[in-house]
Amino acid sequence: MAPLEGDAFWDPVPGSWMVMGILLAVLVVLTLGFLVWTAIQRDSPDHSTKDLVDRAVRRDTERATSIRRRLDADSGRADTTEPELR
Repeated sequence: MAPLEGDAFWDPVPGSWMVMGILLAVLVVLTLGFLVWTAIQRDSPDHSTKDLVDRAVRRDTERATSIRRRLDADSGRADTTEPELR
């Protein structure tokens, strides 16, 4: 007989193989369900994002052009009489 067997500090909750088996079965089922769910997901969205991307690219390009023109005006390489550069 082990000297610490039955001591509440070393064995606070008695283990049950049945509970461990149920938890393992639930884990396996959830893992398989997740793998199946990720396998059947679509790679592309349901709607087209082309318009959103085009608008964002156009806006970023216009903003970059404006910043570049302002920097040119600040450094004296561009005409500062344009209204947007003041």
